[in-house]
Amino acid sequence: MDNTFWGRVLYILDSKDISRKEFATAVGISYSSIHNGSERNSIPSADVALRIAETLGTSIEYLVYGSSGTKNTKYTAKTISHRPDEKLLYRRNKEIIDALEEMPPQAQRSIREMIVSIKKAF
Repeated sequence: MDNTFWGRVLYILDSKDISRKEFATAVGISYSSIHNGSERNSIPSADVALRIAETLGTSIEYLVYGSSGTKNTKYTAKTISHRPDEKLLYRRNKEIIDALEEMPPQAQRSIREMIVSIKKAF
């Protein structure tokens, strides 16, 4: 992932399988604004950045700094548990998580063990 404002935007779009054109329409900006901002490594005006963050379900702080705040932010249990990356992971895997939670405990353990075994193989 490109560690810039637009790099984080594009990362979220890719992880949510949203096209840039679809996103531009939802935010109310042109497709070229996304392309040009990404090429120039610029940050949009505050009102546009806010619409972008709201549309993506994240914070401006995450898009600008890559965290829940500035580099001087002290992390608490609350800020760590509400990081946008964790929310993205949950959204991307919600169907799997929900299905797993509906299974009996023995099936859950078996599937977890299988996933760990597969992970070790790669």
